[in-house]
Amino acid sequence: MLPIEKYIDAIENKDYEGLGNLFTRDGHYCDYCANGTPQHDYHLYGKEAISMFFRNKFLCRQYSILEPTVLSPSQAEFIACFGGYHVMAIVTLQQLSAGGHIRRLTVRPK
Repeated sequence: MLPIEKYIDAIENKDYEGLGNLFTRDGHYCDYCANGTPQHDYHLYGKEAISMFFRNKFLCRQYSILEPTVLSPSQAEFIACFGGYHVMAIVTLQQLSAGGHIRRLTVRPK
């Protein structure tokens, strides 16, 4: 399974531990939220921070995705659902380690 597919699988299944384990120890997760939503951009550094952030989002039912589609080995798109908003988003794996772990990932409104 490709890293982008593992990322989608972890988000869909609300597997915050599995999601964190996809990243390097110092991995960087950037989520640029759409203008007009009450959400802020998120910049998370490190697999533990990423895991903890999504643990809270998933357990409080504040984040989910719908209709994910893998576009290439480094990109996917989905509908991000948060705080009553639904935003079409594109995720891009910017950098991977030699071992296939994510060093940098960005999520942007499409």
